[in-house]
Amino acid sequence: MRKALKNFEGLYGDKQHPFTDGFIHHELLEVRSRRYDWAIDTHLHTDLLQVFFFTSGNGVLLTEQNRVPLNPPCVLIIPTNTLHGFLFEAGMVGEVFTITEGALDAFFKTAPHVLLEVNRLNHLTFRESEPDFVQLVALRDRICAELAGDQLEKERALGFWVQLLWVQLYRLSLASSVFIQKADNRTLGYFQGFQKLIRQSGYQTQSVQEYARELSITTVHLNRVCQSVVGKSALQVVHDYLIGEAKKYLLGTSYSLSEISYLLNFKDPAYFSRLFKKQTGLTPGAFRRQGK
Repeated sequence: MRKALKNFEGLYGDKQHPFTDGFIHHELLEVRSRRYDWAIDTHLHTDLLQVFFFTSGNGVLLTEQNRVPLNPPCVLIIPTNTLHGFLFEAGMVGEVFTITEGALDAFFKTAPHVLLEVNRLNHLTFRESEPDFVQLVALRDRICAELAGDQLEKERALGFWVQLLWVQLYRLSLASSVFIQKADNRTLGYFQGFQKLIRQSGYQTQSVQEYARELSITTVHLNRVCQSVVGKSALQVVHDYLIGEAKKYLLGTSYSLSEISYLLNFKDPAYFSRLFKKQTGLTPGAFRRQGK
């Protein structure tokens, strides 16, 4: 009998999505943080992306490898399948938007470069550029006003304001980042298509050749696409997905390492353990112990 995953289907501590309709949820930081004494254990969301606005107080973002100080005013972007937790100073002031990955995919179907840049772990600070933070806060306020009201075409208006917020985050992210390589929209489209095929195939992953065939490109071309966008081979991108799924099982279930290996379609648990350590620097067992 399958054991249920914990805390991966909705917000921290919840087993379901934070919305039954629509695509976006807004919550003040204190609502959930106070309930857990301002300490949020490491967890992840499989198909939800979050944007935090922090306006006062202090806190720490906990990731797999680092502890990142959060010094307001700042904005934090947590992409899907990203292990994260928090230690907040009691009374820290902020809020969080939670958005479905599918909605963002639809909004930026013709501009995948925007989605790709914003959909990564990013901490934007504004102590030296508060006017930029004020612009983001204005967009935040428009989204909150739409969520609180009941105007005609509410969801369409929300989509409009969310897209403007994402474009502004994209601009600010570019201003604070250095691109190693640039990829054109066609290349980004192939990469996003590859990611979707991987997710759709679940744990019955295909060979790189089969994925390339479904995209109507060659294996060489697919590897070039992946190298251009993320600096990895196509096989490494597949492995990233599988290791991400393995982390969910390790932290959210009591399955043995062998059971997880077979669930993810690895025929050899020893190979699974070697790959996991290569990708994360930890054995599966050590990763599980660290997350408890």
